[in-house]
Amino acid sequence: MTQPQNPADYPPPGGYPPPELGGYIPPPGGYPPPPQPGAYPPPPPGAYPPPPGWSAPPQGAYPPPGSYPPHPGAYLPPGGYYPPPGSYPGPPPGYGVPRYSVGEALSWAWEKFSRNAVPLIVATLIFGLISILAFVLVKVVVATVLPGAFTGLDTSNGPAGTGSQTFIGGGIAAQILSSIALAPVSGAIASARYVGLLDIANGRPVTIASFFRPRNAGPVVIASLIVGIASSIGLALCLLPGIIVELFTWFTYVAIVDRNLSPINGIRASIDIVKNNFGPSLLAALTAFGLLLAGGLACGVGLLVASPVVYLFGVYTYRKLSGGTVAPATV
Repeated sequence: MTQPQNPADYPPPGGYPPPELGGYIPPPGGYPPPPQPGAYPPPPPGAYPPPPGWSAPPQGAYPPPGSYPPHPGAYLPPGGYYPPPGSYPGPPPGYGVPRYSVGEALSWAWEKFSRNAVPLIVATLIFGLISILAFVLVKVVVATVLPGAFTGLDTSNGPAGTGSQTFIGGGIAAQILSSIALAPVSGAIASARYVGLLDIANGRPVTIASFFRPRNAGPVVIASLIVGIASSIGLALCLLPGIIVELFTWFTYVAIVDRNLSPINGIRASIDIVKNNFGPSLLAALTAFGLLLAGGLACGVGLLVASPVVYLFGVYTYRKLSGGTVAPATV
């Protein structure tokens, strides 16, 4: 047989090797090209045995195409299979709502008071004397500047104490001036008092000196001025607006001391806490008022116990309703 003389007559590189001299040269297209990598078809189902320990998933375990979760960190229910969209279980009842109980708050406050009675009573006594002296001094000065201001009541519907009473003339001005004058004193006392109270809430040991280390006194004084003027105007014009102001700003000072906030942000934080937890806040405020009233009826001496318990009660309420924590009562 005649051998090809032209190299082009041989198959291209990678094809069948050239035959030996005298061998047969297949015609073009006579044999299929050799298989290329990856060209083998997949084996038919069941052609190879599964690895040891493997078991097929239960029938219908996989969701239909397109229903897989969008990311690997999605919720995986018991059993290990992703449910189709829309079938994820919702949060449990009460999820996201702060757990708060007036009874637990009172119990915690009383236990903390019992463990820190001496520094709390001494601090309360000193703060009370300072507040009384400042109040009397301010009233005397304001009465001198605005004579008859504190008796400027409209009792046209009846005698004093029986008819509707509203401030007239210099009464509102006297209230505002008193609030301005007392703001530095009340703000400084609040900034010092809450330092010791927050130490108790954080489980730290306290002494009498712990209640005389003011922190963030400037913002607390400014906030006291703003709140004092607003509540005074509300109480002077009508009782209800003043009560509302007092309720929604209840946590202002403790929030400023605890979180190092500005006066406006402290007021906003207090408003947000009360607004988002109005029922528990109102119930706690009524409880605190009842405790102070009971302490005042005991010849005023009961306030030495009722007042620190109420302040501890308020700190616990603030922490719980704002999502914070407090140390256990026994610590």
